[in-house]
Amino acid sequence: MKSIPLAGLGTFAIAARHLSFTKAGQEMHLTQGAISQQIRQLEERLGLTLFVRYHRRLELTVAGARLAVQLNHSFNEINELVSELQEEETSNILTVSVMPSFATKWLIPRLGSLQEAYPDLQLRIQANDREVSFQRDRIDVAIVHSHVHSSKGHIVPLMKDKVFPVCSPAFAQQRTLSEASQLAQVPLLNDDSEWRFSSPYAEWEKWLLLANAKGIKPSRGISFNRGDLAVQAAIAGQGVALGRTPLVMDDIQQGRLMMPFSEILDEGHAYLFVCPEMQRQRAPVQQLLSWLVAQCYQYSPEDALTTPDDLNSL
Repeated sequence: MKSIPLAGLGTFAIAARHLSFTKAGQEMHLTQGAISQQIRQLEERLGLTLFVRYHRRLELTVAGARLAVQLNHSFNEINELVSELQEEETSNILTVSVMPSFATKWLIPRLGSLQEAYPDLQLRIQANDREVSFQRDRIDVAIVHSHVHSSKGHIVPLMKDKVFPVCSPAFAQQRTLSEASQLAQVPLLNDDSEWRFSSPYAEWEKWLLLANAKGIKPSRGISFNRGDLAVQAAIAGQGVALGRTPLVMDDIQQGRLMMPFSEILDEGHAYLFVCPEMQRQRAPVQQLLSWLVAQCYQYSPEDALTTPDDLNSL
């Protein structure tokens, strides 16, 4: 089948609405002859007769009437979509996908600062721990972990993700924790949300290897499907959890948690800011990114991967 001339379809839709080549020409600033020629070429290309031509009037054929109805419906949908896209382009609303634990332990406690800095910015936060599809999920930007991000886009590293055991100070004092081997006698708290291509206990196993703590099975402990739940259980004195940098540093600084051991597992993973290339220049996106980078740097300068000065070159 030959390709359909889209310009001809637009001309046909206007002529069908007026049932007049002359009025269609006036609307399109073309001559009546030019409109007639475009319609004739369209009919030849489609192999269909779209109009019955009388001396002073036009009438749609059955095929022409069906095509006109479909085109009107399609053009209306396109117009609505374009209006929606134009509104989104100038809107201050951002739909942000955030990993649930990161949202609970790091982002939410800081949102007041964002509102003070950008009072017109409106966030729609969606907690999501799967790999983001911007088109499918209708997401503007995402804060993701490098473990679960593989798609293309504009990517800005925010913060290192280092891993180490944490517990409440009272728990550490009660159990007199001083050596990693003692973990064999205390409850372990697991985040068993599986990373891509690894087991739920892979990070515990790697940390135990780093600390030379042999014969300890992380799978024997209590398991949670989210990291923030494991951290909250540690705060409540239920055992030792494997903490992630952005999920526990506030609690450590405020005395709710402590690091009983010095070994820190750093595999080069990070939390990332990601958005489609076409979104990166939008003012709300730039505002959110600028705020996130500043907050990460303020939170932990040694773990921040992008500084406010770096943004000028991105």
